[in-house]
Amino acid sequence: MQDILSDRLVWLAVMLLPITGLAGIGALGELRGSATIYVLAVVIALTVTTQFDKILIPRSLFIFATCLLIWLLATAATNVEGILTSTFHGRSGFNKFATSSVVLIFGIASAIVCTRSFQRVSDVERLFVNPLIAAIIACAIFAIPEILSWFSSAGELLYKITTGLLHTAEHEKGRAPGRLISLAFEAPDLSYFCGFACPWALFAYRLRAKNHSLLSAPILAGLPLLLAVIMLLLSNSRTGLLMLGGLIFAELLYWLLMRGMRLGALALLAVIPVFAAIVFVPWFALQNVDATLAASDVSTTSRLALFSAQMSIFANNPVFGVGFGQFGFHAYPVLPSWAWDSYEVVNWFETFDDLPPTFNVAGRLGAELGMPGLMIWYSFWVVAIFRISQAAARLRRDSPLNFLNVALLGSIFSLILGGMSNDPFRRPETWILMAIVSLHAGRTSERSA
Repeated sequence: MQDILSDRLVWLAVMLLPITGLAGIGALGELRGSATIYVLAVVIALTVTTQFDKILIPRSLFIFATCLLIWLLATAATNVEGILTSTFHGRSGFNKFATSSVVLIFGIASAIVCTRSFQRVSDVERLFVNPLIAAIIACAIFAIPEILSWFSSAGELLYKITTGLLHTAEHEKGRAPGRLISLAFEAPDLSYFCGFACPWALFAYRLRAKNHSLLSAPILAGLPLLLAVIMLLLSNSRTGLLMLGGLIFAELLYWLLMRGMRLGALALLAVIPVFAAIVFVPWFALQNVDATLAASDVSTTSRLALFSAQMSIFANNPVFGVGFGQFGFHAYPVLPSWAWDSYEVVNWFETFDDLPPTFNVAGRLGAELGMPGLMIWYSFWVVAIFRISQAAARLRRDSPLNFLNVALLGSIFSLILGGMSNDPFRRPETWILMAIVSLHAGRTSERSA
């Protein structure tokens, strides 16, 4: 009975992924706006209290979690004085360390409990892909009154009655006319969800169309993917475009190099530019920041300024960083002079009574956990990509496991590239994907019931 209840709750948690604008419980900090985390909290509590003896952590997830938590403690011990004495905008370094650590531990716990529900490919389809498709359709339905609100007062009224009820921020700070947010808090959130969902909408299409020719495949099977791409484009967010680019790259890598040319692990050489882009694209942009300033691109200026500060902190603390969650306490002195041309930077560091965001996950990890932290985070995904590359040529083309492996590859690259402008630690999508990756990346035979 507990297994059935847990499975239904996991289904609901996935279905609620796009809802990120709740007022929530203040004590949960940056997690409070996500509807999914409240359901996952119940799943964690249920698992710990009734099924703790049945928890089996996949080896790759266990090694990752153990290494990351040990290194987090090591960097905290090394930077304990700074953590205990730092203050900024009314927040203490210790408070931020504690809340950031809670977010990380909650995410790892979510990944662990979700592994119980995703043991087989059929489980992934039933409890992850199907609710994700339902969430895409729900976002599309709620997007209709919002799009109408761009063109008429009647549409605005309809929006207030429907979608607007889910956006609890004062004056709807996350809403920007002309940029779709649907059920999410703001356009980048919707873009991130759609980018995350695209590989799995494609997976669902392949499962339903595998016995049909391309021209005779069911039209409805491809509708969720089409809707996800349209909403991603209407959100007008670079995050979604980066994630879509990651999916396209993964598809080419898998079908052309891993399967078509059967290069196996040699195909991983094509991955190097993607990982290089994580650092060198922002770095190259920093070398040409004058063009960004001339274009009055405030958002890009803000993100480049924060990345510049992260690189400076990393250069000064390349091994142990400054401690988890501590970037905001060390950023001000190393911000470049041009950063103040952005009103967002002024708001983050002088106006708003809060810590600045981090955005780039590579920059954050480098600044806060040093090079070992970067290696731990990316090694999990690199190992998964390696396992997929080894299995690719051994799977039947129409095998569900083949479709699952390419979906995992697409999701991994989407997550990696999306991390250039987003912090994945606070997003439940990251940890749910981590559960599936740890169970199925590179799998060539189905698990028994």
